[in-house]
Amino acid sequence: MRLTRRGKVVVGVAVVAVASGLAFGPRSLNAVVVPAVVALSAAYLQLRWVEPPTVARAVPPDDHVGRTYPVRLFFGDRDGLRPNAEVGMDRPFAGVVRERVGDGLDADRVVFETVVGAAPVEYGVTYEDRGRHRLGPADVTARDALGLAAVDRSTTETTEVLVYPEVHAIAGWARRDLRALHETGVHEERREFDRLREYDRGDSLRDVHWKSTAKRDDLIVKEFSAEAETEAVSVAAGAAAAPGAADGMAEATASLALALVEDGVPVDVSLPDGTLTVTGERGSQVRLLERLAVIGPGRVADADADIIVYGEADRARVTVAGEDHDFADFRSDRPATYGVSRPDHRADAARGTGDAVDDGEVVA
Repeated sequence: MRLTRRGKVVVGVAVVAVASGLAFGPRSLNAVVVPAVVALSAAYLQLRWVEPPTVARAVPPDDHVGRTYPVRLFFGDRDGLRPNAEVGMDRPFAGVVRERVGDGLDADRVVFETVVGAAPVEYGVTYEDRGRHRLGPADVTARDALGLAAVDRSTTETTEVLVYPEVHAIAGWARRDLRALHETGVHEERREFDRLREYDRGDSLRDVHWKSTAKRDDLIVKEFSAEAETEAVSVAAGAAAAPGAADGMAEATASLALALVEDGVPVDVSLPDGTLTVTGERGSQVRLLERLAVIGPGRVADADADIIVYGEADRARVTVAGEDHDFADFRSDRPATYGVSRPDHRADAARGTGDAVDDGEVVA
């Protein structure tokens, strides 16, 4: 326990009063010293029994670099927060909360003067760098009602968020060229015509049945009973051991793979720490982003892949059919329409409603 600036002033005034009483008579002692002693004693008694609170956080979801979400801190008694987390503490106290936010995250506010345990506190956090980042622990300073004394009551609870690499939109011409890699993998042997059906992304234009298409508003394609399964496009990625190289590789790999998947093309991705297949199924895309969120430098595992991505200190190099490009050449200025972000959450966070974590987890 320690005196605040106000408490030190009170003690100073009391000392002056005692000195004056000794010099000029005790009359000033009753007027100044006694109230000061009472106030300081009350401050001591108020803070003596303050226990460190338990902290639970309503944490935002894992998402891409650049996203902003609210975070709520709930405070409870030492026996733990009750399930609804809003109940708070049986004996709230006035104080200051200082939240700790790890590198790679940017909080708009981390210091709160509040009544701890009466209501949650909230701040906005922006994902600045990919990776696994920590929220907390929070330092709590309790103060008496008059603000004369304070005592620190640190908490231990922390939680983590996983930040995916930023995903960039790929230019239309580049997407057409990348889809062509998929079409060259289609087996040429076909036996007999099976049926007509509506066009799906990834279907070759050579299969369009133009006579039927002319009669309808939608493209109609021919399907053959013995058409072989189409092959996935292979992407191999690596990065130099230089600052920013792995970040550039992760962004380029995520952007290219998700663009292909959105066009109906499955992708086999080889990373320095293993391989995985990405399809239109959301779970496979999340698994790719989780790997890319924490991937570091390493060599390219498959030198014969259709697309090779290599991160360097100042750029990400993309090799297609033996030809090198800067990844920046593939990028479009428009926002990416793919990824695993939740648009409703971003809109709520922008409005400042706090609803962005309503389906998130409250972590103690």
